[in-house]
Amino acid sequence: MKHASLFTGIGGCDLAAEWIGWKNIFQVENNKFCQKKLLKNFPNVTKYKDIKEFNGTKYAGKIDVLTGGLILAVILCCQ
Repeated sequence: MKHASLFTGIGGCDLAAEWIGWKNIFQVENNKFCQKKLLKNFPNVTKYKDIKEFNGTKYAGKIDVLTGGLILAVILCCQ
C-alpha cells in the first residue's frame, strides 16, 4: 500500500504505516519543529511545507491511503 499524509505533525500515522509495511510517499507539514523530526525520522519521504501551495495532481491514482492529522490551532482554540 502507498500512504501519504497531510498535516503530518511528527509523523505518527506515517510511523504506523511503516510498521505495517506501507510505503510513505509524501508528507505535508509547515511546523518547523515537526519538519526537523520528519527529516530525521523519514529521510526518504518527499516533503512539502505548505498545504496552501501543495499540488497533489501528480499523485492522482497513485496513493492508496491518505491520512490527515489534527491541526493544533483547532485544538488550542477549542479549549
